[in-house]
Amino acid sequence: MSDRTHEPTGLSSSSGDHIPSLQSLRGIASITVLLRHYVRCFPGGETFWLAYQNIFLNSQAAVVVFFVLSGFVLSPSLFRKSISVSGLAGFYVRRFFRIVPLLAVVTALSLIYVKSSFSTWDVPFTNSWFAGLLPHGVPLSASILARCFVGMNSALVPQNWTIACELLVALILPFLVKACTGRFWLAALTFVTAAVLSFIAADGGGKSLPVVYAVDFVVGILTFRILQAHEKRYSDLFFYVAVIGLVGAWKIVEVVTGQVDPAFNDPFRSLVEAIFAAVIIYGLATKSHMSRLLSVRWLVWLGDISFGIYLVHFLVIVIVARLMTSFLLPYSLPVQASLMLVPVLAISLAASYFAFRFIEIPFNDFGKSLQRRVRTALSRG
Repeated sequence: MSDRTHEPTGLSSSSGDHIPSLQSLRGIASITVLLRHYVRCFPGGETFWLAYQNIFLNSQAAVVVFFVLSGFVLSPSLFRKSISVSGLAGFYVRRFFRIVPLLAVVTALSLIYVKSSFSTWDVPFTNSWFAGLLPHGVPLSASILARCFVGMNSALVPQNWTIACELLVALILPFLVKACTGRFWLAALTFVTAAVLSFIAADGGGKSLPVVYAVDFVVGILTFRILQAHEKRYSDLFFYVAVIGLVGAWKIVEVVTGQVDPAFNDPFRSLVEAIFAAVIIYGLATKSHMSRLLSVRWLVWLGDISFGIYLVHFLVIVIVARLMTSFLLPYSLPVQASLMLVPVLAISLAASYFAFRFIEIPFNDFGKSLQRRVRTALSRG
């Protein structure tokens, strides 16, 4: 959810620039998450609108897209390279500086918010789900606070569980790439092992989520391998079917398993969504018709700032709601929700652009520079 999508080595372009359509896909996924969380803040957001949310605002599928994309876009830097201490250290350094700096800034802002009296202001037109977002005076020991700043606790950034998945899976990602891009039997064994472990860990609580979702990264890596071996375009019909399958995966799981509204982290649902996401990513990476349609500049820009959108939107929602309470009270609930959405989107986009320009890019460049230095120092021994 936090990488620019670079051109895989086997594609026709040799510019080294990110694939515009996949960057746009990341932006669409981040907006989907924002809108789903926004809708859930209002009465009725968890009942009447649930079926529509699960289709048009499928945030679970959006998160899976992030994970599959991470496996896909990180594979080129590790593909056909031997694993070495210097290479691993460089990869971990760059990954850290790609994710943690902006996370630390958002965490610090959230800490200021929950400690301020402003977070006690009442917002009567929202629901209990909203009340649970960044509540005033949330207990924060030194240990919890430290873990919040590196994505291992969700007290200040509710979506930190996904950041934990990204960072923890990154520790073994180079080994997963080597396994998945090696012999076919080893790639198949890696996928099956990851899938089985996801089902075993499904009932293990929050700490087991990196294991549950590791299979999504493996699916992304395998998508890159297939693309390298068979770069062939498929009909746009397959793309449309994959999109329908992705957003409707929850219903597919209901029909197949008989479960009503399967859990958010249901491993079967995640696996189905990952496969559909892989088909979409493959199609966009092969420069299909849909790839050209999704390469428009404003969508690519949305993808560039998507990490900021994903991290900051909860904080923006709770702040805007409290600032606009007195203004919105005379209106009906639908009008309140509509009027508040405009500044939420505007501030989220503006803040994310600022973060991209002045936090993400500088620290990403620093991470690249430090990666080269670490590799050189360790190579010289």
